[in-house]
Amino acid sequence: MDRQRLLDTLAAFARCNDTPGNGVTRFSWSDADARARALLRELGEQAGLSVHTDGIGNVRLRLRGRQPGPAVLVGSHLDSVRHGGSLDGIYGVCAGLEALRTFVGEGLVPSCDVELIAFAEEEGSNFGSTCLGSKAVTGLADVESLRRMRDSDGVSAYERLCAFGLRPDDLPEQQIDAAYARAYLEVHIEQNARLEQRGISLGIVRAICGMRVHRIRFAGVSDHAASPMQGRRDAMAGFAAFAHGMEQLWRDGMLPEDFSCTIGSIACAPDVPIVIPEQVTFTVDIRHVDVPTLEAGWDRIAELARGTARERGLDVHIERLSASGGAHMSDDIMALFRKAAEARDIPCMDMISGPAHDAACLAAVTPAGLLFVPSIGGLSHCPQEATHPEDLARGALVLEDALRELVSADV
Repeated sequence: MDRQRLLDTLAAFARCNDTPGNGVTRFSWSDADARARALLRELGEQAGLSVHTDGIGNVRLRLRGRQPGPAVLVGSHLDSVRHGGSLDGIYGVCAGLEALRTFVGEGLVPSCDVELIAFAEEEGSNFGSTCLGSKAVTGLADVESLRRMRDSDGVSAYERLCAFGLRPDDLPEQQIDAAYARAYLEVHIEQNARLEQRGISLGIVRAICGMRVHRIRFAGVSDHAASPMQGRRDAMAGFAAFAHGMEQLWRDGMLPEDFSCTIGSIACAPDVPIVIPEQVTFTVDIRHVDVPTLEAGWDRIAELARGTARERGLDVHIERLSASGGAHMSDDIMALFRKAAEARDIPCMDMISGPAHDAACLAAVTPAGLLFVPSIGGLSHCPQEATHPEDLARGALVLEDALRELVSADV
């Protein structure tokens, strides 16, 4: 592995950015995304890799192996949140690319094909559905769901893809299944401070928490702010009661201690200081490693929303935006990562991932493994996101070593 080349490649992708000077903003199917795609294609072709883009916009680079059959996949995502950092997602893409460039430079011909995938729309910034690129190629989202999915301007995901020059109707022929893939490997920044706090350079992920995102809308009656308090059907007051009640479910033990629930986005209408809001629309993000526990928790939260609406004379509409995660990683790949880390005397620990990752979708169709490297201060999804260069190099090295072992022996 060429450590400096890895760091230089990361810096080049950081410049594919729609908000220079204010973090990295690279939404899927944006101008910055188009520049990143062009850069990835250029680097892949320079390395002698074949490059193509599928119907959802995942960029797929392939190194041909000695034998036909299922490929070993490696990758992460190309997009970022608004005003995010320069490592989330793209680090895994660059680490995978560096491994393939190293193999080519050594003249190593793998036993089977190796494919690097830079997934689109992992963050869900456009349509609220996380890991959409990996869902679309693993059977978790189909073309009809892309037609139904709409952004804040009412534009469907299908329309957005077509306008970007993509062909979503080709997705049924571009699926990843057991016949296509032998395994999937990913390395990512931790987005938490557990590794840093313990002074450990590498995390081997055992499981990825399930994640569900819902949109809830309370609708009442708008009136002048000077109207009597008695008899109001105030959507904002209903929201406030719900938000307090959801936290109280956790405090009272109605939700497990390791269950997370977050209201991340809120909008009210008419959004005028002297008018009682008629509507309040907000999102609820819930997470837990056990999917049945996650769904049972959601049932309690949804019933709280319906009960709040009944008590306050409000209408309520509940919509599921996204379901991701809830996957266990392959024991065999975890062992492969552990062996590679120990061979290089790199301290590692097993852990669970709270954030969703593309590896969770891939785990539904092939053995998958996920590595973490430390995040300084635990910070991510912000301009201050950072990881020490030596940790970036260690994670990439262990990924490369595990990949090398997988593809060095005959299939």
